[in-house]
Amino acid sequence: MRARRYVRRDHTRRSMQNGTAPTTRKHSQAPMVGREVMPTSPVKPRALGKGAQVAFVAPSRPVTPDSLATASTIIGEWGLIGTNRHLVPGGRGYLAGETDTARAAKITEALCDPETDAIWCARGGYGAGRLLPLIDWERVRRIARPKLFTGYSDITALHLAIAHELGWITLHGPVAALLKPDGPAISRDSLRRVWTDTEPLGILPVPVESDGWQGQTRVTRTGIATGRLTGGNLALVASLVGTPWALQGDGKLIILEDVDEAPYRIDRMLIQLRQAGTFDGCRGIVFGSSPTCETVKDSRPSLTLFDVLDELLGDLGIPVVYGWPIGHTDHQWTLPLGAMATLSVEGDGQSSTLRIDESATMDERGG
Repeated sequence: MRARRYVRRDHTRRSMQNGTAPTTRKHSQAPMVGREVMPTSPVKPRALGKGAQVAFVAPSRPVTPDSLATASTIIGEWGLIGTNRHLVPGGRGYLAGETDTARAAKITEALCDPETDAIWCARGGYGAGRLLPLIDWERVRRIARPKLFTGYSDITALHLAIAHELGWITLHGPVAALLKPDGPAISRDSLRRVWTDTEPLGILPVPVESDGWQGQTRVTRTGIATGRLTGGNLALVASLVGTPWALQGDGKLIILEDVDEAPYRIDRMLIQLRQAGTFDGCRGIVFGSSPTCETVKDSRPSLTLFDVLDELLGDLGIPVVYGWPIGHTDHQWTLPLGAMATLSVEGDGQSSTLRIDESATMDERGG
């Protein structure tokens, strides 16, 4: 089955060519954008040195400053300074802040703040996608310098938007409120290394059972492929299809993951991406460990997640592997989205590797 290619059109240009005025859109609607701006070589932020400031932001669910005290302590031990000055106050139901506009303004401020060196999303949840047309991308392009931007889950919407609007490398990694000082060391070590080191990460270490890791690596299709990393949470990737910020898989290694989704829901989202052309030209796919999605929790007839991956991704002619520490797991890699990487998938999965070939940052002097 060959997925048809999805073509995004510039409706403003088409209207003008037809001699009609373009439709006026409200601020909450998507701007009429017809192309990605990510350059061939993505824009890299500076690595963090001693005294660098890390701004906590809440683009999704509400958080309190107290919930970020542990994260501040952890990064303080690394010589970094956590700050709440861009944390939107209050909340409304499942959303941080009193309005979408207030949340978007805080994200814009953090991106533009010359004193901020990195932006660390406090939590996922829901709400980041509502901000994409409200962030002042033009202002950010005009005055901001690139910053490390970290998070996962609902933050996928912002990863894809930043890549589209700014061309920056961003980091798919832990959210601030959930990083634990007594949790798996791989999560803290991976984050710290990407934040502070200017060397490529190389082959990423897969945790072992003695470290509390219970994930299983499973191969859908073997092969070796190189491309720029993109992706994130499957539900968020699917939700952006048809928007200016939709994931474009051509030439990319796509990472996906999810939590608490039954196999039929994973099936539906992957079918949507196939039919939208998201996987056209994709070099390889890594589906992170998602144990709560592997089977249904009752006696209803169901395919397994592995059945779904084999059926919907196995015929794409690219390497596909499941089960690495990405996303909703205590053991978590921090991955530089936009950086070049090489995926090598072998028969039993145990010898398969993901190698990060390009640094996520430049040094503090800008080189």
